[in-house]
Amino acid sequence: MMKPQSTIVIAIILLLMIFNQSQAKERNNDRPGPPPSFSTLDVNADNEIDFAEFSQHALPHGEHKTIFAHIDSDNSGVISEVEFTNHKPPAKKKP
Repeated sequence: MMKPQSTIVIAIILLLMIFNQSQAKERNNDRPGPPPSFSTLDVNADNEIDFAEFSQHALPHGEHKTIFAHIDSDNSGVISEVEFTNHKPPAKKKP
């Protein structure tokens, strides 16, 4: 038979483990995944990504217009594979 103090210690340890696991899951959900490939975004396979195709992809902050305009460097209204490949995301701001 376990002593009451042992039961309390085990319960606290289990609660801490559960809390740490939930915190780790939240941190992992905040990390962006790898960027999609050109062919994944080019839904109709016409070798261009228009805004309708681009907006189907989920973005962390929903900034589709801003990001699309940044990648569409020649302002043609579509993203070519060259524009997509040459696009460099802006550097993260340091605190």
